[in-house]
Amino acid sequence: MQRSRMKTLTAAVVICCALVTTAHAAMTVSNAKTRNVNCTGGVCTPTGGNANLNVGELVSMLATTDMTIKSSAAAPDIAIVDPLTWASSHRLTLDAFESIHVRAPIVVEGTAGITLTTNDGGSGGDYNFNTATSGAITFWDTTSILIINGTSYTLEKDIKSLAVAIADNPSNNFALANNYDASVDGSYDRSPVGAQFGGTFEGLGNTIQNLTIAAGANVVSVGLFYFVVNGAIRDINLSNANVSGSDKKCTCDRRVVGALVGSIRGPITSVNVTGSVLAGNGPAYVGGLTGNGLGNISNSSFSGTVSGLNTQDRVGGLAGYSAGFIQQSVAIVKVTSGAAGGGLAGSAEAITLSRAYGTVSGVTAGGLVGYGSSGMITQSFASVDVTFRNTGGGLIGISQANQIVQSYSTGSVESKGSQSQSVGGFAGWGVPIEVSEAYAVGRVKGKDTEAAGGFMGRCDNSTVSSSYWDVTTTRRHHDRCDATGLTDAQMKSGLPAGFDPNVWGQNPNINNGWPYLLANPPQ
Repeated sequence: MQRSRMKTLTAAVVICCALVTTAHAAMTVSNAKTRNVNCTGGVCTPTGGNANLNVGELVSMLATTDMTIKSSAAAPDIAIVDPLTWASSHRLTLDAFESIHVRAPIVVEGTAGITLTTNDGGSGGDYNFNTATSGAITFWDTTSILIINGTSYTLEKDIKSLAVAIADNPSNNFALANNYDASVDGSYDRSPVGAQFGGTFEGLGNTIQNLTIAAGANVVSVGLFYFVVNGAIRDINLSNANVSGSDKKCTCDRRVVGALVGSIRGPITSVNVTGSVLAGNGPAYVGGLTGNGLGNISNSSFSGTVSGLNTQDRVGGLAGYSAGFIQQSVAIVKVTSGAAGGGLAGSAEAITLSRAYGTVSGVTAGGLVGYGSSGMITQSFASVDVTFRNTGGGLIGISQANQIVQSYSTGSVESKGSQSQSVGGFAGWGVPIEVSEAYAVGRVKGKDTEAAGGFMGRCDNSTVSSSYWDVTTTRRHHDRCDATGLTDAQMKSGLPAGFDPNVWGQNPNINNGWPYLLANPPQ
């Protein structure tokens, strides 16, 4: 059942992560007629609500002069709704009071440049690319000028050119000028971008397809990027990536393997990856995006398989180990680990507004996180079938000094080993853990001799409040913590006591009738 769910949800969830909609009025650029817009001296501004600038009129103006589209507090965002292409040498500037939403292709055919400016008067805005509608910026000529919030970017058209440019200037800022099919490169035997990178890489919503890396024996860090230190990667898509460490044991202490980057000390933002990632021989941190993430991962996704079979591996859908914040991100995965495996991360510190679907197996395994410590999980969920040999939980396998609030799990949890086990519908073992406003509904399969519970298997010095398990669907009538067992009918009859109605919703047509998170609904 989970495999078919993965197939049907892959496109929908990846799109969801990349899709950003305006929360308030925007000045749009579309094929519709121009309305409520004044263009004077090469600057177009909104004069009222529902402001729109016709694409054809904008192209005509760009043929003769540089143009600026500038939004205002009344219409704080700029949204490119229909395709925009021009071939002149004149620059386009998108100057937003808050955010810029690229929902359709922007193609710079000539030697023109483009400038993006956000938060010019406002705050909290950003720029983003909607991959569901091919939202991206493409340059035909890499000598064109790209400036984003005052920073200049060097344009590169393929992986090899990018690698050479970064090797020459590893602290510079680079952007991918177009989509690229890496199948023409063949299989790399190490990270293509092999220099330590300390700048910003901007993908502009473009996609690299068919990246293949089969690393050599002593390649420590494996990914499109070898190692990012105090740098950032954003707005790039990897499609059908196939990345693996060597099947020969590395002389290093531990490999780090990810499709995007082996190890990163900096943020990953709006990155979407599909494909497979394999650790290879020897201990490893392995994740769909990064093996070792020491910065925040936000608005990103992975869909595919992630595997590591060593007894010291940490394996996760997004990151093997994550020391930063994972937020507003999703994984649809088959995760296999010889140690700790999780739908989002093998080990993680903090997660919010994120979710995982699929299957996870390991010695210690959790639908969202295999092993978590010293952080907080908020408004997140896992719909993952979990199998394990030692400790397993529907959301988290082992939780040490975690706080988990307003989260839930719906997948089954099953013991497969002969060792001493702890199994719980929500968490396997809390040592200690603080949980509130949480629930579990997946089937719990454990031996009577094991530490097993409908909600939690073991809860040493833990605090559990306003938390529940479904005695009908878990088939467990007992728990080892202070969670409350409710029948399936009770779980679906209204929000359980203590659940905040500003956070939780309930509808018989959503989430099978169980409570769902308003800010993080299931797809």
